Amino acid sequence: MTGLQNSRNPLLADFDTREFARALRVKGQRDPRGIRAIAEEIGVTASDMSRAMGGQGVSVAKVIALCRWLGVAIETYYLEPDITLKPTGCSGSNVKHSEHFGRVS
Repeated sequence: MTGLQNSRNPLLADFDTREFARALRVKGQRDPRGIRAIAEEIGVTASDMSRAMGGQGVSVAKVIALCRWLGVAIETYYLEPDITLKPTGCSGSNVKHSEHFGRVS
């Protein structure tokens, strides 16, 4: 899956809230009952469902409930860290230096 990182750091794992929201909107539009009835069936509040459909964050428990309603695993929206961007050495800003080898000050 390709998705956009929500965080500012692509080195970190993330959740694709944009694609998740899109999937919720598509399925919600196909159901004539409305958000309140759907949310009640799922076990979330209408405001939680509305927030998730708008791309805002909701709790993990609610994401799991919404993924079950969508019929997909939560991992569907998992964005792996981009390991190709990982630095290949130590940066000077976070390394403690010592005059003696093996000794950290």
